[in-house]
Amino acid sequence: MFFVATDEDDPNAVVFHWWIARYLVELIEQLMNRSTLLQLLICVPLIALGQWADRSEGNSRSYQEVLSSYRWLDQQFPQARLDSLGMTDAGRPLHLFLFGSDLPEPGHAPREDQLVILVNNGIHPGESCGVDASLQWVRKQLEEGSFPERMILAVIPAYNVGGMLQRRPNTRANQDGPVLQGFRGNSRNLDLNRDFVKADAQNTRSFYRIFQMLDPDIFIDTHTTNGADYPYTMTLIATQQDKLARPLGKFMAEQFTPALYEGMASRQPMVPYVNVFGKTPDKGYAAFLETPRYASGYTALHHCIGYITEAHMLKTYEARVAATMDFLDVLLPLAGTNAQAIKDAREASRKWTAAQTYFPTGWALDSSRSSTMAFDSYAHTYSPSTLGSYDRLKYEPKPKSRTIPFYGRYRATDSVKTPRAYLIPSAWYGVLERMKLMGIQMTSLEKDSLIEVENSYLKEVVFAKRPYEGRFMVQDFKEEKRTEKRLFQKGDVLVNTSGNNPLLLSALLEPRSVDSYLRWGFFHSVFQQKEYFSTYVFEDTAMELLEKDPDLKEAFELWKEKNPEKAGNAYEVLGFIYSRSSYQEMEFLRYPIARIP
Repeated sequence: MFFVATDEDDPNAVVFHWWIARYLVELIEQLMNRSTLLQLLICVPLIALGQWADRSEGNSRSYQEVLSSYRWLDQQFPQARLDSLGMTDAGRPLHLFLFGSDLPEPGHAPREDQLVILVNNGIHPGESCGVDASLQWVRKQLEEGSFPERMILAVIPAYNVGGMLQRRPNTRANQDGPVLQGFRGNSRNLDLNRDFVKADAQNTRSFYRIFQMLDPDIFIDTHTTNGADYPYTMTLIATQQDKLARPLGKFMAEQFTPALYEGMASRQPMVPYVNVFGKTPDKGYAAFLETPRYASGYTALHHCIGYITEAHMLKTYEARVAATMDFLDVLLPLAGTNAQAIKDAREASRKWTAAQTYFPTGWALDSSRSSTMAFDSYAHTYSPSTLGSYDRLKYEPKPKSRTIPFYGRYRATDSVKTPRAYLIPSAWYGVLERMKLMGIQMTSLEKDSLIEVENSYLKEVVFAKRPYEGRFMVQDFKEEKRTEKRLFQKGDVLVNTSGNNPLLLSALLEPRSVDSYLRWGFFHSVFQQKEYFSTYVFEDTAMELLEKDPDLKEAFELWKEKNPEKAGNAYEVLGFIYSRSSYQEMEFLRYPIARIP
């Protein structure tokens, strides 16, 4: 008989008191896999005692095993500590493991002279090679005691806790193991690697807290690929250089990233993440554009070097874990050697950003700029499928060396001039709460104020036809800017660009930015009109308005000339006049956030 007790990490979660009970379900699931059953039976009592958890061959560690192992490291090594900072949607805390020669106190930032590397694991728990690789890598570093001085290494053991807890076979149909796999969606079925702007998940809000506290110089997010087949075990997404502030982008592209590839070459070849135009990479491919919705796209807004490791899905689980460890092994000494150069590039980027007057709001691949790269690809054939009337793609396991084009550059498709400040009505507290969690500085108006601002009015708005990550996104619109006097209330919020990060502000608050709050649906209520007119009442009013306003009358006659098919519809005719009169409500189609130029 089991009884329940409160989990020491989460007072709100009720769990089985005996650790063995946590593994009964997994043991049952393993009955069909006799090769791992004995190893799991040996592993369970070790977990019950809070010891290091070894992986069974071909499998990954469970969430409980991962935490137990990090707790064990916390107990064994004085220069290491396991903290919990904030909650997750699974109702359990988000953990952070720190190690280094001089750790900050819990909840405090590292010293400014310390280089900080943050490794995030398990954002997609089915892609768990980074979870196991980081744990083994951390243990190795602690046992060897050889990590560079003036450096803090931080690891989020398992970011998507809810997805880790949904551990079962076959959640990744295209992947070679492990036997049991976590699930991509979190407890609310959100893909957390699309949540770094909208922050609908508690995980993301806790990440904000960790990120603001650490202000990491380098951020690593560990993944497993989907897509084409090729011989390489490790591929890499580097934060797109054109999106970064120029000094940091130049340093990454010309010095740091090439050194990573060179270091990996002595262990195993690594290529850029294979982001193909069609189905196969043999004719070239493009760098992946990670916008702010993604982890490294968000961290890039803070002048942080970012990499996403993508171990190849069709290589064995052991090989993927080893390749991820290789990458971390190469990264660590390289970061130590370049610590001051990284710090200098980040500081130069902050100054460069503060001096800019325009920031891009959208990006497109620059097909006019490409480089060539050596690439070993598999031959492939197409043959008729026996299941349907289509041709199936099949790779031959014989690599062939080629030279292919690589498109690694992007160009800005639009940009916006940075205002002196933004004004945000306090009613939009969902936006303000997220901005505060990001560390954005803001002040509240002390009294009602009539302020001349630049307002944006939105026209021809196109919405997504289906929800994406829980939201109907705004796909396109036209923007009309007007300078007007507008009444703001006491408590409304002023956000100065000076003293804040204007690169971050433009990404969040400029409506045309690719992952702005507007595009993510935070302001959908402004697209619905609240007051209307009755045609029989407004007819006389409309005639008076046309008599008093020659410009309106001229515009009306031109509209009728261009739209003769609408002349028979009273709502169309009167609506044209109504929408251009003082009767039209100010809030309808007006972007709530105003700019002070």
